[in-house]
Amino acid sequence: MAGVGGSCRLTTLFAQYVQQTRAQNSFSSNFSKRMLLLKVEDNLRKSTFQIPLHQSDCHAFGMPREGQHVHGGVIATVVEDATTMHICANDARSRKAVTTDLNLSFLGVGKIGRTLQIDTTILKIGGVLGVAEAYVKDASTGKLIAVGRHTMMFIGEDNSATEYAHSLNSVFDV
Repeated sequence: MAGVGGSCRLTTLFAQYVQQTRAQNSFSSNFSKRMLLLKVEDNLRKSTFQIPLHQSDCHAFGMPREGQHVHGGVIATVVEDATTMHICANDARSRKAVTTDLNLSFLGVGKIGRTLQIDTTILKIGGVLGVAEAYVKDASTGKLIAVGRHTMMFIGEDNSATEYAHSLNSVFDV
């Protein structure tokens, strides 16, 4: 993990995300290998992630002569992963959470070979629900590509969010 140093809750969950997605060979493992947590600010209320776009992120119907465009599902996954970590990092009880609502509005296109910047902001952390918003931009131009809002419901016992990471044996080479 490059970018943010220190040991705030979000950097801890980000390190767990990278390790866990690779150990489980999960759907998000393709993204966790490239995603960076760049900064956390405003008392853990704001964060910035980046991910470079690769050919494998391309929409199947994009024509090379038109420029390869990232698939909307890639943007949705990256937004969900970033806001999930951010919401869970802000839960004082460190519980697991599940998505109850995720919505995105696409305002532009991400192009292969460019880097996306995902700025997330916590809107609310309550006893049952957490809500965050995300702004997805082209990192070099600042052009807004998508905006989204993610609502999660906290589940499980206190301190269950990091339970899996503690059970991982060091034999995993991730």
